[in-house]
Amino acid sequence: MTVCSVIAEFDPFHNGHAYLLNKARELTHADVLVVLMSGNFLQRGEPAIIDKWKRAKEALSSQADLVIELPINVSMQAAHLFAQGAVSMAAQLGSDYLVFGSEHPELNYNYLVEKAQNLKFEGSNHAQSFAAQLFKTLAQQTGTELKTANDILAFNYFLANQKVETSKMKLVPVQRLESDHSDRSLNFAHFASASAIRQARFKKNKNYEIFIPEQTKKDLAGPVVSWNDLWPYLKYRVLTTSAEEIGQIYGVSEGIENRIKAIIQKTTDFTTFIQALKTKRYTYTHLQRLCLAITLNLKKGQMLNQKSVFRVLGFNPIGQQYLHQMQVLNLLVLSRIGKEESDSVYRITCQADQIYSLLTGQEQTIGRKPIILV
Repeated sequence: MTVCSVIAEFDPFHNGHAYLLNKARELTHADVLVVLMSGNFLQRGEPAIIDKWKRAKEALSSQADLVIELPINVSMQAAHLFAQGAVSMAAQLGSDYLVFGSEHPELNYNYLVEKAQNLKFEGSNHAQSFAAQLFKTLAQQTGTELKTANDILAFNYFLANQKVETSKMKLVPVQRLESDHSDRSLNFAHFASASAIRQARFKKNKNYEIFIPEQTKKDLAGPVVSWNDLWPYLKYRVLTTSAEEIGQIYGVSEGIENRIKAIIQKTTDFTTFIQALKTKRYTYTHLQRLCLAITLNLKKGQMLNQKSVFRVLGFNPIGQQYLHQMQVLNLLVLSRIGKEESDSVYRITCQADQIYSLLTGQEQTIGRKPIILV
């Protein structure tokens, strides 16, 4: 079987995502379309607006054959580590193609990766993040600026794919239409960004509904989740935890734990807190991931160099057929999480799901079976 993988968050699933899956099928003629989707917590350090089960069903309702969860040690990482973990999982699945959206699919990403790997670059400017310095230097060397989130992620997908020795994947960027990743406007004909749709839903502005399929419309009509819901848990954690203990959390460095403890006592909401915490050294997404790691109590030794686990969120008959073929790949595939798995191989993802359950009132892990679309 020819396998095409798509790495995604679908937060929430919208018309642009449906277009991407259709193009993936059209361009690759794949027999099976696999989506590797982030779970309940996302790469930019936020909770998903709706849970992973609803988002998996949305994907299955729009061309996907099989939805596999990206565990939290992959989904909640900086772009290069997110790409590294997700591309590795796609390669282990035996994928022939990896398809993703990009504002500039015509760029020679392999060339940019080669140039970046040869840069003499120390990353010593503490007023900027390492990634910002890297892409600034790369632009000076090549004349190509990588500014948008999707183009930067595309670069990291190509970089990660080169590093996976067993990968046979061909990477296929697809032109993003009308709006880019960070566009907050709804003034388009067919496609709006997930950011714009989320903001409209939080404000109860129903104009977003023309940009989403029917299944997503049903899901967004119910309760949704934002950082505002997590804020009391973050504040409780910081106020009741010593600076030394916070220093053991993944991503905490350079004494920022003391700054966090000082600022959180003076703020009453997450937006005010994160704005006060912001410096030139750290991006908002970095700080949000840091705050999320504190809230979820993710330790430094738990987030890197973990064995890949393939948690099945849903499938149709074609996906089920491919699941049977996956048995010969010697992968750790989980269709259902019991106490043993929640205490071992999937512990930190289950731990995160328990916190998400506090926000939704719905069990996210134990006993949950994959969604089956027939």
